[in-house]
Amino acid sequence: MSIPNLLLYRLPADFHERLENWGDVMRSHGGYGVSPTYEICRMLARKAGKLPRGEEPEKELNEDDAKFIEAAWRNSVYRMLHQHREILRAHYVQKSYWKATCRAQGIRLREYDDTLVRAVGNFEDFVAQYAMRVHNRRQDNLTTV
Repeated sequence: MSIPNLLLYRLPADFHERLENWGDVMRSHGGYGVSPTYEICRMLARKAGKLPRGEEPEKELNEDDAKFIEAAWRNSVYRMLHQHREILRAHYVQKSYWKATCRAQGIRLREYDDTLVRAVGNFEDFVAQYAMRVHNRRQDNLTTV
């Protein structure tokens, strides 16, 4: 699903890329196995610049960042609206058709863009808070002396 240009201007570009990476990594797990011989031949063809027509080179996935975003998403259960969590998962991870997402979540069609932008903004704020909590773990555990 491609995002309309009007919506892209409303989303924070760097965080949108991180969410796209999160979705790509989560979708790449599972599925059918691939022959190791096929992978080696494909890697050699990519290095030689001789990929078959119509096959684009794969973009590099940042799995560490995707794991961090996934951990933040799992910890946001009681800190974000359920509707915002579900629209993020449907849009970035499952690549659901936007009208089907609206029907499943009870969102009006004309409010989908606004809801997605609000969900991304809220999740970006939560990821920043989560990063502070994870990196400053000692300050979280305050003890009485």
